[in-house]
Amino acid sequence: MNKKQKVIVSLLKEIDEICRQNNIMYYLSPRLTLCAVTEQPFPQNPLFGVVMMKVEDMERFRRLIEEDPREKRALESMKSHKWFPGFYLRYENTDTICINLDRTRDYEYPGIGVNIFPLRTSSVSGTAKRRISRAENGWTQLCDINQTECGYKNRINRTLMRLQCLINGRQRQASRLYERFCREFQGEGAEQYILRRRKQTLTFPAEIFAETKTVTLEGEEFQVPAGTEEYLTICYGNNYREIQEARYVIPSSMIVSARVSYAQFWKEEGNYEKYCKERRKNSRRLAKARKYKKYFNECWKYVVLCGARMNLGIFYKSRKDYIMNLYKNEDYMALEKVFRPYYRMTEKSLQKGELFAEDVEIFDIYVDTLEKTGRTVQRSKISALI
Repeated sequence: MNKKQKVIVSLLKEIDEICRQNNIMYYLSPRLTLCAVTEQPFPQNPLFGVVMMKVEDMERFRRLIEEDPREKRALESMKSHKWFPGFYLRYENTDTICINLDRTRDYEYPGIGVNIFPLRTSSVSGTAKRRISRAENGWTQLCDINQTECGYKNRINRTLMRLQCLINGRQRQASRLYERFCREFQGEGAEQYILRRRKQTLTFPAEIFAETKTVTLEGEEFQVPAGTEEYLTICYGNNYREIQEARYVIPSSMIVSARVSYAQFWKEEGNYEKYCKERRKNSRRLAKARKYKKYFNECWKYVVLCGARMNLGIFYKSRKDYIMNLYKNEDYMALEKVFRPYYRMTEKSLQKGELFAEDVEIFDIYVDTLEKTGRTVQRSKISALI
């Protein structure tokens, strides 16, 4: 193992010791459990240090660390940092550095760390679940300054969250959200537990986490769910033993080192706050430029479509007498062959919510031909627009 991996294993071991001393149940993440079960090497990705706890256990762990902090360690959450990006904890080694330059404000102490994700109960009411889901979505959207695409609902959630932050103060709002989350998603007698990590949501039967068992990972013992097979099958499918760790390449936006702390690094490199501010400003400009580029590309594609439609319309006008003659003779088989390019262009136009009707007489003949040849799908789409 390299030094970065050793730091993650040491943090995992500390979490294990704290949990054993205080009777807190935790579980290695699916990826680390897979490595332990199949005896694969420890993942190279420094973000793969992940454990899971039930919500009530996660909150107990947070309070224990706050009451008895360790040297060169930090525990971050929405309770402690106003830009923390979600409902989870991060246990960090402050003597290292692990920072994504595109997300510089996510953590107050951007060192190599282990994420502690909550296992949510599914016993809350539908209203409470929707309320928390909207709040979580709004908070995520607000924290992610590099969000390139944002739907209508996301924009509403983000705007509402921004207003609440202005009224209550951002840190107070973050703390309230975290406390509400802990109240709503814990409790005994749950039939299922839900793991949500950014774009991934997994649902597990509660009996998987009823007990734990010990596995060995890089010479150290850790806890995993007793129902390990079912746990890994839900995450990776029946062929989970065949999954191999992909080759990891550090992204250009990541700075990771176990040799130097983030404080020392930025002391040598310059003003951290100023750099982060400039980086965020450039990220916003880039996101805006991408939106403009996408918009201009769509406009150009539409111009090309209109040009092709105009040229095809001129072509059919030049053959209007021939088409009229076929129509008088009721030769619909020949008309179907003649109208094949017309059909394709109509399909493209319908996708834009428009009709291809450069000449009204030809269009009427085309619609009648569709009816006579059984092209009912496109015929109904045209009828809906007329």
